[in-house]
Amino acid sequence: MYVTKQLMIYEDIQPVTNDQHRNAAIKVTDHSFASELTSIPLLATEITMAAAEYPVIFSAPNEQGEHTPLAIVGVEQGENLMLNSKQAFDARYVPAFIRRYPFVFAGAEGGEKLTLCVDAASKALIADGSEGNRLFDDNGEQSEFLKEILKFLQDYQYRAEMTKVFCKQLKDLDLLEPMQANIEFRNNEDKNMSIKGFYTVKREKLKALTDEQALDLFKRDGLELIFAHLQSLDNLNLLIERKHEKLAAA
Repeated sequence: MYVTKQLMIYEDIQPVTNDQHRNAAIKVTDHSFASELTSIPLLATEITMAAAEYPVIFSAPNEQGEHTPLAIVGVEQGENLMLNSKQAFDARYVPAFIRRYPFVFAGAEGGEKLTLCVDAASKALIADGSEGNRLFDDNGEQSEFLKEILKFLQDYQYRAEMTKVFCKQLKDLDLLEPMQANIEFRNNEDKNMSIKGFYTVKREKLKALTDEQALDLFKRDGLELIFAHLQSLDNLNLLIERKHEKLAAA
């Protein structure tokens, strides 16, 4: 499995408008839309919470040379091991990337204006508003639910920019290094695999920082995030155990 690309969970993004969604409501009953994800983007501010349950790594750099923090949820392409039998996350913490669905901000590349959009193909979108949380009230005004969604996505956007700054600092300090994990399954050797294409902070490089660089990281809360990331790598064993149990039950 190569942790290089995110499977898009959005199929048909459309702007949320009074005309189109006057009667619409949202009811998310499960996380089946994320069933084929093997990794989930994280905001930097989520790392400490996500690290308690998921292996947290960094993606390979994109075309702009940017890295992204990721929570690993599967070891085989197209399989999310963190979903239970009801297709809901079997975890105390669910990443904001998942919680914002079926909404997302969209805008022109490099543009400042962002538009609230919804996945029109999502089963969570109830067109007639017969159940769930309405987007607009009977007067056509934004519902309290929609106002809260807007606040959530605005905060998400702000924290996404903070995440870019944090990842850029890791890159500028040359702390990230490509890694590979070899996974073996007892009694299922034919299923052994390697996970490639991800980056982790190299402890030796971290120790080699100058006092000034380390202090700057500390004051920006970067050290806390780095150590949470490093500690979280032990969670890969828990993920492997989930996969082993699934193989044994097959």
